[in-house]
Amino acid sequence: MRLRLSIGALLATTAIARAQVPVSLPTTPAVVVAAPVMTDSIPVWERPQGALLRPGTLTYTLSLHRPDGQIASLGTRTVAVSDVVVGGTPAWLIAESRTGTAVITTDSVLLRQSDLSPERWVATIGSGQLGASFTADSIFGAVQSYQGRASFAVAIPMGALLSAGMMEKLIELFPLRVGFRAAAALMLVEGNAPRMEPAVIEVAREDRLEWGGLGVECWVVVVRAGAIEQRLWVSKDSAHVVRSEQTLSTGMYSAELQP
Repeated sequence: MRLRLSIGALLATTAIARAQVPVSLPTTPAVVVAAPVMTDSIPVWERPQGALLRPGTLTYTLSLHRPDGQIASLGTRTVAVSDVVVGGTPAWLIAESRTGTAVITTDSVLLRQSDLSPERWVATIGSGQLGASFTADSIFGAVQSYQGRASFAVAIPMGALLSAGMMEKLIELFPLRVGFRAAAALMLVEGNAPRMEPAVIEVAREDRLEWGGLGVECWVVVVRAGAIEQRLWVSKDSAHVVRSEQTLSTGMYSAELQP
């Protein structure tokens, strides 16, 4: 299986291992990839205060709504935020886990508590593995798949988002309102060639979502990056993502928060 990680493609960014160890980066020659040039006049999202993030676990029911009207269950996805210490420094671990799928996937991101800047990232899809560490403006890591092993060095711009869990948890902290727009960059890993995809995050409208037998007032947040478009319903009351959708060639993929 080819390793493909995409923050916007929910099918490719799901599970997380809580007990990941720091990754020893290889000394093989690195693939150097430049950061994308942001040509849009939309300002990059402002990093929220790290103290605003809170520990907790949310579990989502995953479904695929096919064009013929059939609905296929795709298991559950859990997003957990934990308060940890890495090298003596307080950090947040954003951990995702998925059950009910034939392919084992894991994804974990460590963020500094002070400013929510990334420190480490570990992910797997089947036999494919990725491990990375960060400096202020770069990511250094390695990808291993059936094609072999390769290291990389990528310049990352301001507003870089790594995993679906990281994206959702930061969006929940944004000052959402109709008309809110911010530029971002999504980290995509396809095979051994990582790249950053420019993206736009915007609040498209307000909506009242039926959830858990109740009517929940939400902001509808749309994330667009190239051909990727994902819609998130963020509760105005709890500030949690209660539903997300993405249209795929096989149908509409949805994740709904369990009450």
